[in-house]
Amino acid sequence: MNPTNQFSRPWWQASWLMLMLLGILVLSVYLPGKAGPFLADDYPNILDNNGVALKHLDGQSLASAWTANTSGALKRPFASVSFALNYYFAGQHFDRVAFKLTNITIHILNSFLVFFLSRLLITVVVPSYPAQKLAFLTALIWAVHPLQLTGVLYVVQRMTSMACFFMLSGFLVFLKGRLNLDKTGGIVYMAAGCFFGVMLGALAKENALLLPLLIAVCEWTLMPVVSERAHRNKIYGYYAITVIIPILFCVGYLLKHPEHVLSGYQFRDFTLVERGMTESRILFYYLGLLFYPDNTQLGLFHDDFTLSKGLLEPTNTLLSMIGIIFLIVVALNNSLRRKMPFVSFGILWFFIGHSIESTIYPLELIYEHRNYLPSIGIVIGGVVLVYEIFVKRVSEWMLNSLYACIAISMALATYARASIWSSLDSFSYFEVRNHPQSARTNSVYANSLELKHGPNLETYNHYLIAAQLNTFEVSTLLEVFMELNRLIYYHDVNKYQQNIALPQSYDAPLVFDSKYMDSLKERIHEEIIRRITAKTYPLRTMLGLRSAANCLINGDYECKNIAANLTAWVDAALAQPGFFDVPMIYLIKAKIYFNQREVARALEFVDKAIALSPDRMYFYAEKAYLFVTLNEFDNAENVIRHAESLGIANGFDAQEFQTLRDAMQRKSLVAEPTVP
Repeated sequence: MNPTNQFSRPWWQASWLMLMLLGILVLSVYLPGKAGPFLADDYPNILDNNGVALKHLDGQSLASAWTANTSGALKRPFASVSFALNYYFAGQHFDRVAFKLTNITIHILNSFLVFFLSRLLITVVVPSYPAQKLAFLTALIWAVHPLQLTGVLYVVQRMTSMACFFMLSGFLVFLKGRLNLDKTGGIVYMAAGCFFGVMLGALAKENALLLPLLIAVCEWTLMPVVSERAHRNKIYGYYAITVIIPILFCVGYLLKHPEHVLSGYQFRDFTLVERGMTESRILFYYLGLLFYPDNTQLGLFHDDFTLSKGLLEPTNTLLSMIGIIFLIVVALNNSLRRKMPFVSFGILWFFIGHSIESTIYPLELIYEHRNYLPSIGIVIGGVVLVYEIFVKRVSEWMLNSLYACIAISMALATYARASIWSSLDSFSYFEVRNHPQSARTNSVYANSLELKHGPNLETYNHYLIAAQLNTFEVSTLLEVFMELNRLIYYHDVNKYQQNIALPQSYDAPLVFDSKYMDSLKERIHEEIIRRITAKTYPLRTMLGLRSAANCLINGDYECKNIAANLTAWVDAALAQPGFFDVPMIYLIKAKIYFNQREVARALEFVDKAIALSPDRMYFYAEKAYLFVTLNEFDNAENVIRHAESLGIANGFDAQEFQTLRDAMQRKSLVAEPTVP
């Protein structure tokens, strides 16, 4: 099988045609999911984020969008602005099709970059191989692999795909310099590619900080040896600045400030050691899904994954840890011997790509989108390995057929999965069918049933299952409480009265009897208190309490009588030492008091929130809002001016203050002031 020279390729191997075909195939595979629902973290980051609701293309509005997100150390402003532009150009509403087509477009662009990257690497390392064809197959298999779907159709994971775009772009710029090191400007391209790839990528997601390490992997495994001493010194200096010094700095910082990592574990149901052991199994789980992507194993949530409690609990924990060490040692050894370079590249790229989200940081254990970038190395290595194994053993037609079967099977699996993601009904059904022991999938399924059928027993039971599956979770138990309130409201429970024993626990079977259901509410309330008082997930607990407070303030029927319960839950959170966000809990309590017309107490707790966190403009805006609601416009304006005088308000804060001023101007025209 002789490779065709790049200047004498047949027309059907032209790069532009391959890219066009690649784009069409990827679009066709993902198109069924274009109108799928917003899910999970889409809500706090996009739908419930006022900064994303871009009304004007002016500096202040764009500055608001730039600073609207609070995720990560750098707040991911590129992703936030992209969401805002989606909103604006979709007629100023959250058009699911517009958001998802944008994600698909970014994924197609990334597949183009994978094509260029793999073609360049194959050409440099093994120029006798058909780089154009192998690059096309690599990009296609990677792009249509079912494991990539959550990085594409889960809108908020645009953060991941955008970071990948800038990282791959920077990588290609680096390679332009590295492969022309003998020319003027070679080292400049190397530095520029790394610097801008990291900086621009990190503004979408912090994973871009791994780019220098991924470049080092490429250098170690694939790049040609540099013979001239002057050029070697350039490379040594480059990696000293981009890799060695940053690693030493990070290690030194973490040794001096271990609380940067360890503090997050006090609110997790696993320790640092347990996380490390579990992640070793998760990494092999990811590899298994890469080589055999069973759609029944895939899912948005994997909180049903068993935690490793010891080296033999479960038994494959120790084997997984040994397996990771073995693979890394083999890759390093092969690199030293210049043997099977693409296999070594794929292994090291994969593990380095997971080194932030799958190691020491107290993040949630497992998400499929974390493979979006790491899987690139595995696919490149796999495609080249298949070629090396079969090129001299089978005919070209048979080898092409093998590649076609792999690509088609991946594409069909992704097409089927994208179709499932096309509606909340099908998504939630298949999620709970494939992961029945996942608390989150049961909660999503319950929500889908609620939206479709209204309050019903099956919805209640699935919320209850979710609450039972995770005894640290409060938010699902709050949903159980609210669903019980809905059932009481919509059913004439008195006509079902029976002589039955009252429930003794929160998860007792539901019986439609007024006394029984009131008693069951009390048991659920007690369990919520117990969970909040014990070790709990503080962020989700806070968000659950905040949602309940908003439900109360909005006057929703299921929340009309929960003020006493909600006050007790909030007090339990405040009593927990080191709770995640005490100022926010104070603000929630202030809203409860305000709803109960206890204005003085409400302002007292808002002031407590501000005193604990004087730099958070959100609290000043909330205090001003209370005054606006009371028609005390002078007090509201004084609060806003004081906040502005601190000189730390960002674009989002400025827009919020202007919104309050606009509200004051409108309300000043109302003759009769109203008090809630």
